[in-house]
Amino acid sequence: MGGLSKHAAHLFKRAQRGLFAGRMITFGNRVSDCGGNEYKSRRTWKPNVVNKKLYSEILDKVIPLKVTTHALRCIDNKGGLDNYLLKTKDEDIASIRGIELKKQVQEILKKFPDGFPDRKAPQAPKVEDLP
Repeated sequence: MGGLSKHAAHLFKRAQRGLFAGRMITFGNRVSDCGGNEYKSRRTWKPNVVNKKLYSEILDKVIPLKVTTHALRCIDNKGGLDNYLLKTKDEDIASIRGIELKKQVQEILKKFPDGFPDRKAPQAPKVEDLP
Protein backbone atom coordinates (compact mmCIF):
# COMPACT_ATOMS: atom_id res chain seq x y z
CA MET A 1 0.00 0.00 0.00
CA GLY A 2 2.87 2.43 -0.61
CA GLY A 3 3.50 4.35 2.61
CA LEU A 4 0.49 3.19 4.56
CA SER A 5 0.85 1.12 7.70
CA LYS A 6 -0.66 -2.34 8.16
CA HIS A 7 -3.42 -0.76 10.22
CA ALA A 8 -4.30 1.66 7.45
CA ALA A 9 -4.52 -1.14 4.89
CA HIS A 10 -7.52 -2.48 6.82
CA LEU A 11 -9.42 0.83 6.75
CA PHE A 12 -12.48 0.93 4.58
CA LYS A 13 -11.87 2.46 1.18
CA ARG A 14 -13.72 5.72 1.85
CA ALA A 15 -11.40 6.49 4.78
CA GLN A 16 -8.34 6.24 2.54
CA ARG A 17 -9.58 9.13 0.38
CA GLY A 18 -10.07 11.67 3.19
CA LEU A 19 -8.97 12.62 6.70
CA PHE A 20 -10.81 10.38 9.14
CA ALA A 21 -8.40 10.62 12.13
CA GLY A 22 -8.67 6.92 12.95
CA ARG A 23 -12.46 6.75 12.88
CA MET A 24 -13.83 3.60 11.26
CA ILE A 25 -17.10 1.73 10.87
CA THR A 26 -17.92 0.04 14.17
CA PHE A 27 -20.16 -2.97 14.66
CA GLY A 28 -22.42 -4.03 17.47
CA ASN A 29 -25.88 -5.13 18.51
CA ARG A 30 -29.14 -3.26 18.58
CA VAL A 31 -30.91 -4.52 21.70
CA SER A 32 -34.69 -4.26 21.80
CA ASP A 33 -36.50 -2.61 24.68
CA CYS A 34 -38.64 -5.64 25.41
CA GLY A 35 -36.61 -8.67 26.37
CA GLY A 36 -33.20 -7.16 27.13
CA ASN A 37 -30.48 -9.49 25.87
CA GLU A 38 -32.88 -11.93 24.20
CA TYR A 39 -33.68 -9.87 21.10
CA LYS A 40 -30.60 -8.54 19.33
CA SER A 41 -29.93 -7.56 15.77
CA ARG A 42 -26.58 -6.64 14.26
CA ARG A 43 -25.95 -3.09 13.16
CA THR A 44 -23.15 -0.73 12.11
CA TRP A 45 -22.21 2.79 13.14
CA LYS A 46 -20.60 4.85 10.42
CA PRO A 47 -18.34 7.83 11.14
CA ASN A 48 -19.76 11.34 10.84
CA VAL A 49 -18.23 12.46 7.53
CA VAL A 50 -18.62 15.95 6.09
CA ASN A 51 -17.32 17.58 2.93
CA LYS A 52 -15.15 20.58 3.80
CA LYS A 53 -12.87 22.96 1.97
CA LEU A 54 -9.80 23.52 4.14
CA TYR A 55 -7.20 26.20 3.48
CA SER A 56 -3.51 25.30 3.47
CA GLU A 57 -1.27 28.30 4.15
CA ILE A 58 1.85 26.54 2.89
CA LEU A 59 0.27 25.26 -0.33
CA ASP A 60 -1.65 28.58 -0.56
CA LYS A 61 -4.84 26.94 -1.83
CA VAL A 62 -8.18 25.62 -0.68
CA ILE A 63 -8.35 21.81 -0.63
CA PRO A 64 -11.72 20.01 -0.79
CA LEU A 65 -11.65 17.00 1.57
CA LYS A 66 -13.93 14.47 3.18
CA VAL A 67 -13.24 14.73 6.90
CA THR A 68 -14.83 13.43 10.06
CA THR A 69 -15.96 15.85 12.72
CA HIS A 70 -13.30 14.32 15.00
CA ALA A 71 -10.64 15.14 12.38
CA LEU A 72 -11.91 18.73 12.21
CA ARG A 73 -11.48 19.06 15.98
CA CYS A 74 -7.96 17.58 15.70
CA ILE A 75 -7.09 20.03 12.90
CA ASP A 76 -8.41 22.90 15.02
CA ASN A 77 -6.43 21.77 18.08
CA LYS A 78 -3.17 21.50 16.11
CA GLY A 79 -3.61 25.00 14.67
CA GLY A 80 -4.64 24.36 11.09
CA LEU A 81 -4.41 21.81 8.31
CA ASP A 82 -0.66 22.27 7.74
CA ASN A 83 0.24 21.79 11.41
CA TYR A 84 -2.07 18.76 11.62
CA LEU A 85 -0.37 17.12 8.64
CA LEU A 86 3.14 17.91 9.85
CA LYS A 87 2.68 16.99 13.53
CA THR A 88 0.66 13.79 13.01
CA LYS A 89 2.38 10.47 12.29
CA ASP A 90 1.67 8.74 8.97
CA GLU A 91 0.14 5.80 10.85
CA ASP A 92 -2.35 8.13 12.53
CA ILE A 93 -3.25 9.97 9.32
CA ALA A 94 -3.85 6.56 7.72
CA SER A 95 -5.07 7.77 4.33
CA ILE A 96 -3.54 7.97 0.90
CA ARG A 97 -4.84 11.50 0.33
CA GLY A 98 -3.57 12.72 3.71
CA ILE A 99 -0.08 11.34 3.19
CA GLU A 100 0.07 12.87 -0.31
CA LEU A 101 -0.82 16.27 1.13
CA LYS A 102 1.76 15.85 3.90
CA LYS A 103 4.50 15.12 1.33
CA GLN A 104 3.53 18.20 -0.71
CA VAL A 105 3.74 20.40 2.38
CA GLN A 106 7.11 18.90 3.40
CA GLU A 107 8.55 19.44 -0.10
CA ILE A 108 7.63 23.13 -0.01
CA LEU A 109 9.04 23.54 3.52
CA LYS A 110 12.39 22.05 2.39
CA LYS A 111 12.81 25.11 0.17
CA PHE A 112 12.70 27.38 3.26
CA PRO A 113 15.38 26.22 5.74
CA ASP A 114 15.00 29.40 7.84
CA GLY A 115 11.25 28.86 8.24
CA PHE A 116 8.25 29.50 6.08
CA PRO A 117 7.59 33.22 5.45
CA ASP A 118 4.33 34.49 6.93
CA ARG A 119 2.22 35.92 4.11
CA LYS A 120 -0.02 37.83 6.49
CA ALA A 121 2.75 39.63 8.38
CA PRO A 122 2.81 43.38 7.73
CA GLN A 123 5.80 44.59 5.76
CA ALA A 124 8.14 47.02 7.49
CA PRO A 125 8.46 50.36 5.70
CA LYS A 126 11.65 50.94 3.73
CA VAL A 127 14.19 53.45 4.99
CA GLU A 128 13.59 55.68 1.96
CA ASP A 129 9.87 55.91 2.79
CA LEU A 130 10.43 57.17 6.34
CA PRO A 131 10.12 60.97 6.93
